[in-house]
Parts: sequence; C-alpha cells; structure tokens
Amino acid sequence: MATQEIGITLDFSKGSFDNLIFTNNTLQLIEETKDDAGNGVYRDSGSWVSEVIFIKDKVTSFKRISRNVAIKGSGSYKIFTSSSPDQLNWTPWTEINYTDGSISTPADQYAKVKIEVFAHKIPTLFTIDDFIIPDKFSNPFINSSDGILELKTQYPHVGTQDMNWNDTGKLFITKIKKSNYKAINKIEVI
Repeated sequence: MATQEIGITLDFSKGSFDNLIFTNNTLQLIEETKDDAGNGVYRDSGSWVSEVIFIKDKVTSFKRISRNVAIKGSGSYKIFTSSSPDQLNWTPWTEINYTDGSISTPADQYAKVKIEVFAHKIPTLFTIDDFIIPDKFSNPFINSSDGILELKTQYPHVGTQDMNWNDTGKLFITKIKKSNYKAINKIEVI
C-alpha cells in the first residue's frame, strides 16, 4: 500500500481571532496607538484558531506544519494543533516541534491549528501633554506656566496698609484662613 503526502493550505482570513487581525496577508496584533516616534504600540498577545479542517482521505499521521514567518520587532509566536474524530471531542492543544515543524497530535478526521502571538515590551516615549499652552491647567493649587506642571507651594497675599502705624517702615495687614491650608510652614515678608 502506497502512502502519499498531502498538503493542506490554511486560510488565515477565516477562523477565530482574539486580539489579532489578518491584514496585508499576515496575522498581526491589533495596534492600539502610536508612540511619539510614530511606531505602533500593539496588544500584549493574541491568538488565531483556524476553521475546522476536514481530512477527507484516510490519514495515518500528521507530519509537519510548513511555515513562512516574518517577525517584525521583538515578538514571538507559538503554533498548536488539535484533532477530533467527531468535532465534539478534541485532543488538548499540542505545540509543534519548531526545529522541523513536526506535529505530535494524533491523526484523525478533523483538525484545527492555533497560533499565539506575543509582543515583547520595549521602552518607548509617550507625551501626554507638553504644557506649551501657558496656564492651561492653572487653578488656585496648580501652576502650569513656563512649560511645567507643579503644585503651588507659595501663595502671595497682598495686605492693606495700616495708616495708623507710627513706627519706621510700613505695616500691611491681611487675614489668612487656616481652613484654606493643610499646613503653613512659614510666613515670609518681602
């Protein structure tokens, strides 16, 4: 009895997608945003599961998965297979051997392929606000002038001059409500 090797092509445009999309003839993680340099920032991981593959002929074994992989950036992937005699009872997902692409899932009437993709984290720069609009966030407690954002630590008060002051110099009087401040570290007169 002669055996023949049969190749089955996977259609990546069909199947079940989780945080992956099929675009430009490739599977890629969903892009969430871009960093300051215009580079894409992607979801941490995603997976694709093929539609059920009906094996029409008598198959004695699943031999291997041939793959053409082009990884952009520092991501990684894993490939798994599963089989079933009736589309109800499936074998556990089994990872392929990446050296030769061999499959250890037992041969059966139906098969599925799962690909998991992982993005590796690299440092990137995001600017939330560059504070170039003076006083954009200013309020009684925040200073946002001169391209910075900081809590106010000094609160100047202008008093009214006491004209009855007879000593040398001038005396200015103002009331400071204690309830407006959590603490008063010092009072400086200029």
